[in-house]
Amino acid sequence: MKKIIFILVISAVFTSCKTSSLYSGGYQQQNQTQTILSSANFNVLGSFTGTASEKIMTGNISKKQGIISQAKEKMLEKAKKAGIELIGSRALVNVSVDLIETKNRISATMSAEIIEFK
Repeated sequence: MKKIIFILVISAVFTSCKTSSLYSGGYQQQNQTQTILSSANFNVLGSFTGTASEKIMTGNISKKQGIISQAKEKMLEKAKKAGIELIGSRALVNVSVDLIETKNRISATMSAEIIEFK
């Protein structure tokens, strides 16, 4: 009987463990095009970052949709305030996305550099 209680207690301890936050990040090619740069035929216009955060309602996952898009929109707004827009031969490169999710909140941060081809 003591062994069964001991096993149940150990099982309960290990199954109830959960970290309080979840981190996910990525660094990848976002624009699905491949450019081979054999010469310096581009200018780096700047590095920009945008962050979006939402409170998670219990049982409601709809707030998770679009959080990365919101972060990208804020990043592009910062670039526009600096006088740089994605027009013509400009592109986002070195794009990274970081997601941090806690019990009550989810946050996304997008970072990228904007380059212009000559």
